[in-house]
Amino acid sequence: MAYIKKMVMHGFKSFAKKTEVVFDKGINTIIGSNGSGKTNIADSLCFVLGRLSIKSMRAAKARNLLFMGSKYIKPAREAYVELIFDNSDKVFSIDSEEVSLKRIVKYNGQSTYKINNETKTRLEVIEMLALAGIDPYGYNMVLQGQIQSIVKMHPEERRKIIEEVAGIAIYESRKEKSLKELEKTEEKLKEISSVLRERSAYLKNLDRERAQALRFKELEITVKKCKASIINKRISDKNKELGDIEKSILSKIENRNKIKIKAEALQAEVNKNSEEINQINKHIQQATGFEQEQLHTQVANLRAEIEGQKVRKENYENRKKEIDRRISEMQKSIPELRKEIEELKKESPMVAKKSEELRKKKEQLLKIEEEKKKIYGIKSELNSIKDLIRDKERQVSRISITSEELVKQMEDYTREFEYNNEKECFEIISKLREELKKYESQIQDIDAQKLIEEKKISVCESEISRAKKIKEDVSKIDLCPLCQSAITPEHINHVNQDANKKINESEEIIKNSINMIESLKEKKSELIKRLESDSKKLSSAQIEVVKHKTIKDKHVQLKKAVDDEKLLKDEISELEKKMRNLEDKKVDSTKIEEEYDSIRLEIEEISSRTSEDVSTTLLYKERELENIQNIVKRSASDQEEMVEQIFNLGEKLDEKVKTLKEKELQEKELQEKFKKMFEERDKIQKLMQERNFEISDIQSSVRAVEEQVNYLKIGKAKLDAEREALDMEYTEYLGIELIQGSLSMLEDKLKKISESLMSIGSINMRALEVYEDVKKEYDIVEEKVKTLETEKGDIMKIVAEIDLKKKKSFMKTFKAMNELFTENFAKLYTKGSAYLEIDNKENIFEGGISIVVRLAKGKYFDVTSLSGGEQTLVALSLLFAIQEYKPYHFYIFDEIDAALDKRNSERLAGLLNQYMKSGQYIVITHNDAIIMNSNVLYGISMHEGVSKILSLNVGEERAKEDRSNKEGENSNEDNKIEEIVNSDTEIRDNEEVIPVEESEIVEA
Repeated sequence: MAYIKKMVMHGFKSFAKKTEVVFDKGINTIIGSNGSGKTNIADSLCFVLGRLSIKSMRAAKARNLLFMGSKYIKPAREAYVELIFDNSDKVFSIDSEEVSLKRIVKYNGQSTYKINNETKTRLEVIEMLALAGIDPYGYNMVLQGQIQSIVKMHPEERRKIIEEVAGIAIYESRKEKSLKELEKTEEKLKEISSVLRERSAYLKNLDRERAQALRFKELEITVKKCKASIINKRISDKNKELGDIEKSILSKIENRNKIKIKAEALQAEVNKNSEEINQINKHIQQATGFEQEQLHTQVANLRAEIEGQKVRKENYENRKKEIDRRISEMQKSIPELRKEIEELKKESPMVAKKSEELRKKKEQLLKIEEEKKKIYGIKSELNSIKDLIRDKERQVSRISITSEELVKQMEDYTREFEYNNEKECFEIISKLREELKKYESQIQDIDAQKLIEEKKISVCESEISRAKKIKEDVSKIDLCPLCQSAITPEHINHVNQDANKKINESEEIIKNSINMIESLKEKKSELIKRLESDSKKLSSAQIEVVKHKTIKDKHVQLKKAVDDEKLLKDEISELEKKMRNLEDKKVDSTKIEEEYDSIRLEIEEISSRTSEDVSTTLLYKERELENIQNIVKRSASDQEEMVEQIFNLGEKLDEKVKTLKEKELQEKELQEKFKKMFEERDKIQKLMQERNFEISDIQSSVRAVEEQVNYLKIGKAKLDAEREALDMEYTEYLGIELIQGSLSMLEDKLKKISESLMSIGSINMRALEVYEDVKKEYDIVEEKVKTLETEKGDIMKIVAEIDLKKKKSFMKTFKAMNELFTENFAKLYTKGSAYLEIDNKENIFEGGISIVVRLAKGKYFDVTSLSGGEQTLVALSLLFAIQEYKPYHFYIFDEIDAALDKRNSERLAGLLNQYMKSGQYIVITHNDAIIMNSNVLYGISMHEGVSKILSLNVGEERAKEDRSNKEGENSNEDNKIEEIVNSDTEIRDNEEVIPVEESEIVEA
């Protein structure tokens, strides 16, 4: 363990010149008369170890620590004290066998610290001492009058002593640090939570607007999907219809081609048959000659004539009968026939010109189809433009409503503003934060100053109590414990004057300190009010910054809304202009449709009339009417003529028949000769006739198919026009996802969604762009809040763990010290017992530690009711318990035995001898028992206000003597001690005698 090897003083209090004191490892006892400067040794030790309290070193000001001058010596301008520690065990973190610690104080109160002659700060000195286990305020240094203060101190202060011994100050510092961190965290949490609430409200509103905008956007997309799907469905239907028509056209063309091929085949066959007949005729002609041919021709002609005559005769007969039968009926049908004739006459010129008209009608139909295509395109474009205009107008309406809302919100925010702009807010915030830091620093300074004043009051109260005790005790004793001389009235008066002076000075200090504390409280209260006021202003300014940012966003939104509205209005104007132009170009579609249908029907009618002989029909009708009229007018003459004609035809017929029979006979004769050839020719002729009939039918079928193909092509052209219009409309929806479903379902859905769109109010589309940024900022703030809450929870856990460890460490130390305290008290005082008791066992650190003393007859006494000696024994028992539990490198006791009698002083000396094995003791005393058990004695004397020291190593002398001559040795030692006390010899031959005023040694 480290110990003090040497102490050097120069200019410190009564030690005017350089004075060296060499200490031993054991008990070093300092003796001397009152006022000789013994306690200045203890003060110098406290001074060099870094104490700041000047009053604890019995001085009013720092300059009072310097030698104040005497009759022969000038006052010192600076003083220093140097300690030389043994560092052979490497207790200090310095690689040397010795460590020098020096403190210099100047006349102006400024102190300088040096370690091994290197200048250091006080903090570095305190850290070095702390690492070595040395505390300038430790309980190893008990100064004059402090021994009983341990007994009289408040129970909570006594608890703090055990806390210090237990080493839980580190827990306290950690807890204090954690609590400060907790306070900062809570402050940050409060500040950020306020921002989070503001952001949360803004985000909630923005989220609602975003959801509405997303809903609107989704509905718009769905509308487009529905429109695209409907158009696509219609296009698909048109394509399907076109496909069916194209298939039908191809099928009919294929069928027509097949029929044509068949007709061509039949024609080829007819041609072949004709060739065969020609060959037969040629062969017959070659075989029979011209006569056969002529005969055959005459027979054929006669047969034809006979047949014709028969038919004519039969016709005349039938007509006669018919005329007879229908004369009455024709009379009735004449008006109807006239009507039909009139209609046919009207129709006849048109039919005559049917080919030209059909061509013109077809050209006209093609033109009308082109017009229809244009009309469909115009209609589609008009519908698209109208839809666009409606959409733009809805957007303009929404933007207008949004603009009004933005303006209203901006006006509401602007009315609440205290500052003109965001920059001014930031300046105010920066200024307020600086003021808050300033106020916090001032409050901390006030608390520190208040603590200092409270310590002053505590010290002064102790001084007053000690001075009063001295006044009470001085009148009760007959022998001065210091100089062992009889107490005189002058002595008592001197002590009372000193005590009264101390009491008055202390009361004055207490009064000033109380006034100062009240003043500090008022200042603190005022600062707290300002702090709270500025905190509110800071919070308000931070909120206003957010509002200014919101206003900026609203300005941007408003500008964009106005620009969008203007742009939309321009687009609407352009679309309306385009629509008017299209309206001007548009024609009456109904009239076009009617004209188209009319021309198509006319074409069909004209086409259907192509196969009929209108002229023949008209002629027939006219003849029929004429015949009817002639029959009606000339029925008699007609009948006679008919009879005559029938008769003439009969005669001619008979002649022809007769001639025919002759020719047939001649032909038969020839035919018998060429019968087979003629049969073959007749057969071929009959086949040719059938084939010609078939060809005629096929040609009619071909014409019918071609008409059907033309009709289908007209329908295809119409569908192509409709599909092109749909394709043009569909170009607006390219890339849009389609919805599956029937056309009716899609149209119903489109209607419902359009109604939903119309029902939505104003939409803030800007919310879609702003939301992500605001959400990101909100998440960052929220994450900070969560982090701070986690930190708060962690700090609270740490505080709880610290409290638990602190309690365990405290209880362990308390139990050990209580046992040691009880044992020590039993050794020092045999008439009773004492122990320590916790006042608040539920919460140890909210109460104190009381000392319970039981004296004879089992009576318990309050420690303050004990005598001074008994209180000293209690305090010493506790002090030695502390030292035994936590040994220090060295101990300084200044007159701790002042209140003890001889017997108790001997017990104290024995106890010191017991503990001296593990430490160094520097004891200032007047007690003979302690002096007798010392290793080294230091005699302090004063001459002309200057203290001097003489040392004697009694340990070596005592070892040489026999213990049986103890009394003689004590007598010799008493003589030596008396010699030390009365000697004026200095500790070093080369040092001068420095007189010191006696008043300088009086405690401040």
